[in-house]
Amino acid sequence: MSDPKAMGLETARRLLALVPHDRRFPVGQFRPPSGVIPGFVRSFAELEFVLMPQQRSLPGLHMERLADWIENDVGDPVGAGEVRDAAAAAGSYVEACMATYERVRDRVASARRVIESEPEARGPERSAR
Repeated sequence: MSDPKAMGLETARRLLALVPHDRRFPVGQFRPPSGVIPGFVRSFAELEFVLMPQQRSLPGLHMERLADWIENDVGDPVGAGEVRDAAAAAGSYVEACMATYERVRDRVASARRVIESEPEARGPERSAR
């Protein structure tokens, strides 16, 4: 799991920033009886929300592509490795979603703690352009 002491300030900023619009990641939500509702995420915080377990909904995303997006577009190879490991160890897609949610949730919480520990770094979560 993520250790806030091991995360640097720049990594924390990247995790909490929005990626450019053209680098957003496609996701879906399967909600019976409607079917799949398409969408996109632009940040780890949005990803955390999409992956959050719900009674009548299941996220729809490609785990390996998600890990690639985290590594290449968000700029977090550690988080990408955690997602790859969680998905590989899961026995089903639902378990992979739950394990990935836990890793993303912990990574977001760690990034927020790092930001909060730096007085000059405090401020709204904005795009790092």
